[in-house]
Amino acid sequence: MKELILVDACNLLHRIPAWRDRLGQGMDVLAAELLTTLRPLHDLEHWELHLIIDGRGSALHQEFIDRTRTLSLLWCAAHQSADTVIESWIMRLNRDWRIVVASEDRAIAHTAISHGAEVLSAAALLAWVDRVLARYSRGQQSRQQQSAKSFGNRLEGLL
Repeated sequence: MKELILVDACNLLHRIPAWRDRLGQGMDVLAAELLTTLRPLHDLEHWELHLIIDGRGSALHQEFIDRTRTLSLLWCAAHQSADTVIESWIMRLNRDWRIVVASEDRAIAHTAISHGAEVLSAAALLAWVDRVLARYSRGQQSRQQQSAKSFGNRLEGLL
């Protein structure tokens, strides 16, 4: 089963106090920071991850990150909202996809749930990232300990 996370970036940035207080810096900067924060879900958990940002410009523009089509910032056209794009994306994907929508917008949540997607709040999404990073960190520590033990055992008796 393919796994996809769609993030209503503007909605989440308005819900997270640390970013909400910095909205004057521009959506480009904050969306890139949000993507960096959420990236472990893509890189470590292998979820496709797309941040959808409310309209600007005359056409939809998708900026793929690191030459992969599974990680992107998607800028809606000025006459569109992220809500519209997310809803259309949800409705066109089939049941071969496990979809998570990160938004606190009730209309998007209703559409997502009615099409079998899971909905996460900003806090729940960030908590998921924290759990992934903690699990990865524990795994790294365990591998380092195993490596140190096996290396030490090989040296025994040589000196």
